[in-house]
Order: sequence, then C-alpha cells, then structure tokens
Amino acid sequence: MFLPTDFVPHIPLPRLELLSEARTRGAECVWGGEALNTDTAIDLNERVTGTGTHWFPRACRPCLRRAVRAARGRHPGDCAECADATHLCETRHALHDLLLELSR
Repeated sequence: MFLPTDFVPHIPLPRLELLSEARTRGAECVWGGEALNTDTAIDLNERVTGTGTHWFPRACRPCLRRAVRAARGRHPGDCAECADATHLCETRHALHDLLLELSR
C-alpha cells in the first residue's frame, strides 16, 4: 500500500535527525520501529529535506492508523473550511476514508 501524495502534508513524521538509519530507509516503521517487509510496509512516499536529503519512510498499519486518526482530529483546527462547516471539507473526509481503509 502507498499513502496517497495528497495526505503527505497532513501526516507529520518524526524529525529525520532523530531517526535511525533503518527507519530513514524504510526497513523499520518510522514511528514504532517495527521491522517491515513487503507485506507489512506502507510506503509514505519519498521525502526531501530542506537540505536536499532524500529519505524513504515507511510505516506499519497500526502506527499509520494512529497517525491518520491524529491528523483527522487535528485538521479542523488548521482548516478555514472546517471552521465554517466540518462536513464540507474534502480533506477531512479523505482522512476519515483513509482511516476506515486502514482499519480493515
């Protein structure tokens, strides 16, 4: 599974300089440190730091589910559209749908 690129700005990752080499190259979950393989890893898309460093975070399903749940809960405070009517915001709906997909 790949995280759709639209979600990248909404799901913050740990700071790169605090991560082990295994987490930065995607061998371990970027949040929990669990060992990942092709069956368990969810690709969080290649990231490029302000200094041009490329890294390849991946996550396990439970950790990504927690991160998406947190992003969905945090989103209305950062979104002008949600401040007017939460039910109208496409991003919040998309985060909710992704959370449902990760719960399967």
